[in-house]
Amino acid sequence: MEVKDMLYFSYGSNLNQSQMAIRCPTAKPLGAAYFTGWKLVFKGVADIEIGEPEDLLPVGIWDIAAWDEASLDRYEGFPRLYRKEFINGIMTYRMNIGDIFPPSIDYFNTILIGYEDFGLDTSALYSALDESELSVA
Repeated sequence: MEVKDMLYFSYGSNLNQSQMAIRCPTAKPLGAAYFTGWKLVFKGVADIEIGEPEDLLPVGIWDIAAWDEASLDRYEGFPRLYRKEFINGIMTYRMNIGDIFPPSIDYFNTILIGYEDFGLDTSALYSALDESELSVA
Protein backbone atom coordinates (compact mmCIF):
# COMPACT_ATOMS: atom_id res chain seq x y z
CA MET A 1 0.00 0.00 0.00
CA GLU A 2 1.41 3.39 -1.00
CA VAL A 3 1.68 6.03 1.72
CA LYS A 4 0.59 9.43 0.47
CA ASP A 5 2.01 12.70 1.69
CA MET A 6 -0.18 15.36 3.25
CA LEU A 7 -0.07 19.11 3.63
CA TYR A 8 0.67 20.54 7.06
CA PHE A 9 0.88 24.18 8.08
CA SER A 10 3.02 25.53 10.88
CA TYR A 11 2.62 28.82 12.72
CA GLY A 12 5.03 28.42 15.66
CA SER A 13 8.36 26.72 16.24
CA ASN A 14 7.77 24.33 13.33
CA LEU A 15 8.28 27.29 10.98
CA ASN A 16 11.97 27.04 11.87
CA GLN A 17 13.38 25.02 8.98
CA SER A 18 16.55 23.98 10.85
CA GLN A 19 14.50 22.48 13.67
CA MET A 20 12.11 20.80 11.25
CA ALA A 21 15.08 19.27 9.40
CA ILE A 22 15.94 17.45 12.62
CA ARG A 23 12.39 16.72 13.74
CA CYS A 24 11.01 15.72 10.32
CA PRO A 25 13.92 15.17 7.92
CA THR A 26 11.70 14.19 4.98
CA ALA A 27 9.34 17.18 5.29
CA LYS A 28 9.57 19.67 2.44
CA PRO A 29 8.80 23.37 2.88
CA LEU A 30 6.48 24.45 0.05
CA GLY A 31 6.04 28.14 0.82
CA ALA A 32 4.23 30.72 2.89
CA ALA A 33 0.57 31.71 3.11
CA TYR A 34 -1.69 33.99 5.11
CA PHE A 35 -5.00 32.67 6.43
CA THR A 36 -7.72 35.26 7.01
CA GLY A 37 -9.86 35.27 10.11
CA TRP A 38 -7.25 33.53 12.29
CA LYS A 39 -4.67 34.92 14.71
CA LEU A 40 -1.57 33.77 16.52
CA VAL A 41 -1.64 33.71 20.32
CA PHE A 42 0.83 32.62 22.97
CA LYS A 43 -0.12 30.25 25.76
CA GLY A 44 3.50 29.97 26.77
CA VAL A 45 3.82 28.27 23.38
CA ALA A 46 2.21 29.17 20.07
CA ASP A 47 -1.43 28.48 19.34
CA ILE A 48 -4.03 29.88 16.98
CA GLU A 49 -7.54 31.16 17.56
CA ILE A 50 -10.35 32.37 15.39
CA GLY A 51 -9.86 36.10 15.07
CA GLU A 52 -11.55 39.01 13.38
CA PRO A 53 -12.27 38.85 9.65
CA GLU A 54 -9.36 41.24 8.96
CA ASP A 55 -6.82 39.18 10.96
CA LEU A 56 -4.10 37.44 8.98
CA LEU A 57 -2.29 34.36 10.28
CA PRO A 58 1.15 33.85 8.69
CA VAL A 59 1.91 30.16 8.09
CA GLY A 60 4.47 27.91 6.47
CA ILE A 61 3.14 25.09 4.31
CA TRP A 62 4.91 21.72 4.44
CA ASP A 63 4.62 18.48 2.50
CA ILE A 64 4.93 15.76 5.14
CA ALA A 65 4.97 11.97 5.02
CA ALA A 66 3.37 9.61 7.55
CA TRP A 67 6.69 9.32 9.40
CA ASP A 68 6.87 13.12 9.74
CA GLU A 69 3.31 13.25 11.03
CA ALA A 70 4.12 10.64 13.70
CA SER A 71 7.16 12.68 14.73
CA LEU A 72 5.06 15.86 14.92
CA ASP A 73 2.44 14.01 16.97
CA ARG A 74 5.10 13.20 19.57
CA TYR A 75 6.56 16.72 19.53
CA GLU A 76 3.15 18.39 19.86
CA GLY A 77 1.94 16.06 22.63
CA PHE A 78 -0.94 14.83 20.47
CA PRO A 79 -3.68 14.20 21.53
CA ARG A 80 -3.22 15.40 25.13
CA LEU A 81 -1.71 18.88 24.63
CA TYR A 82 -2.60 19.56 20.98
CA ARG A 83 -5.33 18.22 18.70
CA LYS A 84 -5.27 17.99 14.92
CA GLU A 85 -7.53 20.16 12.82
CA PHE A 86 -7.90 20.84 9.13
CA ILE A 87 -8.14 24.51 8.21
CA ASN A 88 -8.44 25.47 4.56
CA GLY A 89 -7.95 21.76 3.83
CA ILE A 90 -4.52 21.64 5.50
CA MET A 91 -3.68 19.82 8.74
CA THR A 92 -2.36 21.70 11.75
CA TYR A 93 -2.28 21.38 15.54
CA ARG A 94 -4.26 23.48 18.04
CA MET A 95 -3.96 23.50 21.81
CA ASN A 96 -6.64 21.80 23.87
CA ILE A 97 -6.36 24.17 26.85
CA GLY A 98 -4.29 27.05 28.11
CA ASP A 99 -4.34 30.67 29.12
CA ILE A 100 -2.61 33.50 27.32
CA PHE A 101 0.88 34.20 28.64
CA PRO A 102 4.24 35.09 27.06
CA PRO A 103 6.67 32.61 25.56
CA SER A 104 10.30 32.32 26.62
CA ILE A 105 12.75 34.49 24.71
CA ASP A 106 14.45 31.43 23.20
CA TYR A 107 11.14 30.00 21.99
CA PHE A 108 10.09 33.36 20.53
CA ASN A 109 13.44 33.67 18.71
CA THR A 110 13.03 30.16 17.30
CA ILE A 111 9.73 31.25 15.77
CA LEU A 112 11.23 34.54 14.57
CA ILE A 113 13.88 32.58 12.64
CA GLY A 114 11.05 30.53 11.12
CA TYR A 115 9.30 33.71 10.00
CA GLU A 116 12.55 34.72 8.30
CA ASP A 117 12.92 31.23 6.77
CA PHE A 118 9.51 31.58 5.10
CA GLY A 119 9.76 35.32 4.37
CA LEU A 120 6.72 36.09 6.54
CA ASP A 121 5.69 39.51 7.82
CA THR A 122 6.51 39.56 11.56
CA SER A 123 3.78 42.00 12.61
CA ALA A 124 1.38 39.20 13.70
CA LEU A 125 4.19 37.59 15.70
CA TYR A 126 4.97 40.78 17.60
CA SER A 127 1.26 41.53 18.10
CA ALA A 128 0.77 38.10 19.70
CA LEU A 129 3.77 38.74 21.95
CA ASP A 130 2.41 42.16 22.98
CA GLU A 131 -1.04 40.70 23.76
CA SER A 132 0.48 37.91 25.83
CA GLU A 133 2.54 40.38 27.85
CA LEU A 134 -0.53 42.55 28.47
CA SER A 135 -2.43 39.52 29.80
CA VAL A 136 0.02 39.13 32.70
CA ALA A 137 0.50 42.83 33.42
